[in-house]
Amino acid sequence: MKKKYSVLDDQDHTSDYDEGVRYREYKKSIRNIQINFEQWLSELKENINSYENDRLKKSAHTDCPPEFFSNNKKKINELENLYQNGVQTLDVMKIHFSQNKTYVLEISRYFSIFDKFKIQLQSLKNMFDKICVHNRINFCTQKDCSSVTYKNNEINHVIKERSALQYSISELDNIISIGHETNWKLKLQNNSITKQMKKINFLNEQIPKIHKIMKNIRYYTTRRIIILAITIASFIFLFFMLR
Repeated sequence: MKKKYSVLDDQDHTSDYDEGVRYREYKKSIRNIQINFEQWLSELKENINSYENDRLKKSAHTDCPPEFFSNNKKKINELENLYQNGVQTLDVMKIHFSQNKTYVLEISRYFSIFDKFKIQLQSLKNMFDKICVHNRINFCTQKDCSSVTYKNNEINHVIKERSALQYSISELDNIISIGHETNWKLKLQNNSITKQMKKINFLNEQIPKIHKIMKNIRYYTTRRIIILAITIASFIFLFFMLR
């Protein structure tokens, strides 16, 4: 038997296919951003840890090469730009594929990954800022050593406070991200419930019409039965009268 396909079904399949292709392109882009971010973050972490290890082995007043600061500052800026590109891409994906629950859950997972990236990058930025501060202090003269020590303690205290604040902000960002994800899921559920309610309301609107049709059917059925009974009775009466 030859199978027939409707135009509407063909359009639906084409639309689903196009959506899948677009999603794979976006996913490929976000994966490339993720891989580059992880690689650059690892390089930055390695540079900072290497500097810290060398500083502990050498004299406290050993000068740090200027390239260390310029290169790592540039890398931090590149990581921040990469993070922003990733988040913006995910925002676009969340808007475009909001109707597909599978895609939405996967996009939420990528949001969580980038939230962790943000925390890791902020931690390395704090370490880098501390290194910059120590390096500036090392340029001071020996006669200002006491004031430098005092300033160093103050700066360390400020850095610790800043780190604590950044950690708190990161935790708040995580909570907000979870809240956004929950809100998004609730919106999807609300959308699904709204569609179901529309269907139920449509059925409720059709019920009186169905009752009316059933009433008419019963009326005409009863009418036919009565007519048929009268006809049969008439034939029986005539049969006995003419016999």
